Amino acid sequence: MNASAPLTGHQRRVLELHLDPDRGSRYWLERAAGLRHRIERLETHGELRQLFGAMEENDLRSRPVRDFVPRSLQDDPRVMILGETGGATGIPKRTVYLEEEFHQAFVEPFVRSAARLGFPRGVDWLWVGPSGPHIIGKAAPRLAAAMDSADPFSVDFDPRWARILAPGSLARDRYLSHVVDQAMAVLNREEVGVIFTTPSVLETLAKRMTAAQREAIAAVHYGGQRLEQDALRRFQCELFPRAVHLSGYGNTLFGCCLELDVTAGRTPTYYPFGERLVFYLGDLEDGADAPAAGDGPRRVHFSRFDRGFMILNMPERDVARPAVLPAGAPEGFCGPGLSDPRPPETKAETTDAGLY
Repeated sequence: MNASAPLTGHQRRVLELHLDPDRGSRYWLERAAGLRHRIERLETHGELRQLFGAMEENDLRSRPVRDFVPRSLQDDPRVMILGETGGATGIPKRTVYLEEEFHQAFVEPFVRSAARLGFPRGVDWLWVGPSGPHIIGKAAPRLAAAMDSADPFSVDFDPRWARILAPGSLARDRYLSHVVDQAMAVLNREEVGVIFTTPSVLETLAKRMTAAQREAIAAVHYGGQRLEQDALRRFQCELFPRAVHLSGYGNTLFGCCLELDVTAGRTPTYYPFGERLVFYLGDLEDGADAPAAGDGPRRVHFSRFDRGFMILNMPERDVARPAVLPAGAPEGFCGPGLSDPRPPETKAETTDAGLY
């Protein structure tokens, strides 16, 4: 999002709610103390970044989650969906979604992308991934239901436990084998048409499946980890040649962005959906959106404008290149998109994604 882009009506309403002295959220009222005269004059995303600066991710680790939820929305906690991050970058962070905002963040963009790309409806799913506090496990059954499918067959695993097992260790290998054994028990018994899992799990699972089982898969949905271009090409062209391959990029804190292209050999590229999520690339201190040396990848930042939980100017671990929204994109998708988001080279070797 260019710094000069104006704040939309939705984004202004969310800001007003969280900063309302009587109805707002404790965290943002504290952050805005002494700034009200400047807040009232905000016009653009660049001005918003300058006023608040980068949000500290440790605040989402250390403070009670209700500090971020407007007081006016806390009377009925039944409408709040709690999520925790997987812990890849440290102590997990927590957030809340209202039911309708959860749908906008995770379900609606998937449905619209799936319709564009020919993702099958009404077939059985196999979901292999975490449940519990992980938001992706709460999204999986909703995605299947939105595609007229039954509740997915599920194999649960704990990514936090898998992550502390040393890469290449017997314990890590046995844990992955245990997960894949359960998935194969489903595939050997049921007529599964869609597999939803992480690239790491699918790599091992594909080796255990027969050629007939792989050819029976009508679609693969990827989530939870970076999907590398070479791995996608192998999954799409060699291992699951009859399937529609659709990847999502996201996390617990902001939701999920989807691909709008399934061409073999493509670089995975993802686009935000709606006015609630804004990406910008660059160094926040330099105003963001500044070209990187050699037109290289830039640091990803995001702002999330939800009534139930607002995040402003949050730096992500990943870097990416900007991508222009393609012509004919389904209604609701926005730019800039993110092309090949991934950990920076300085962290790639030290960040162990495990199974998720």
